[in-house]
Amino acid sequence: MKLKKLASILMVSALFLTGCSSSKTTNEEVDAATKEESKTVVAASVAASQVLDAIGAEVIGIPTTKLEMPEGLKGLPEVGQSMNPDLEVVASLEPDVFVMDKSFKEKVEESMKEYDLNTFFIDTTTYTNFISSIEELGKEVGREDEAKELIETLKESEKEVAKIKGDKSPTVAIFFGSGENFMLATETSYLGDLAKAVGATNISSKLGDVNSPYIQFSLEQILEQNPDYILRFAHGDVEETKKAFDSAFDKNPVYAELDAVKNNKVVDLDSNIFNVSANLKITEAITTLGDILYGE
Repeated sequence: MKLKKLASILMVSALFLTGCSSSKTTNEEVDAATKEESKTVVAASVAASQVLDAIGAEVIGIPTTKLEMPEGLKGLPEVGQSMNPDLEVVASLEPDVFVMDKSFKEKVEESMKEYDLNTFFIDTTTYTNFISSIEELGKEVGREDEAKELIETLKESEKEVAKIKGDKSPTVAIFFGSGENFMLATETSYLGDLAKAVGATNISSKLGDVNSPYIQFSLEQILEQNPDYILRFAHGDVEETKKAFDSAFDKNPVYAELDAVKNNKVVDLDSNIFNVSANLKITEAITTLGDILYGE
């Protein structure tokens, strides 16, 4: 009996040790696989840098910019401006993935043929496209789960706005300007897509080609549509464009006939929050739009 008991104990011990050994091997394999999946990345835009930093990617190069960069990426080698990166410098860093803004793809496509770069083009043209791009970028750099978590966080602001929106669907005209040249932003622009995301109805859909992000308009068309809100976004020289907006509204009596003007619902969008292309200030932008359209 004692011998049988001893044999049983030895058998259980052997199984336990085998299990521990197997568990250790599995953990080592997982760690090795994770390390193997982790890819070095060079980012050629601020938006891409923000996303890569947020999902914990191994960034080894950043764009040259005066804009604020994520703290953890400051001091890294710079590869030139977003629209015209120095591809020779990028190639010298030997990244596994090079991330560029899709808007500049055509500009660099020809010169990129000289370099063997695995390039991912992040799409910042609209809010919707940006969210999809974050998911694809996560897969590309081995941070798929982190990318999904980031997307969930970004979309929380939509849910918060939905709580205060109710059944309202205000009409908006989004004036986009640079100097004295004003256009209307459609739903295929970043600003227009943001407005759509918070449940606003963009009057541009009734005025022209909605496949274009910005369209020309006449004051007669604006008067006919008579939007509930006019959102103005100054691009380029912001202060000069704001002055041009104010001057146009003050001098032309047609503007005074609009309900948005009468009801003091002409709002200048803050260029520190809003932009012509998507970035990680999406949450703040959506929350701000929600407050403008549905706040007390």
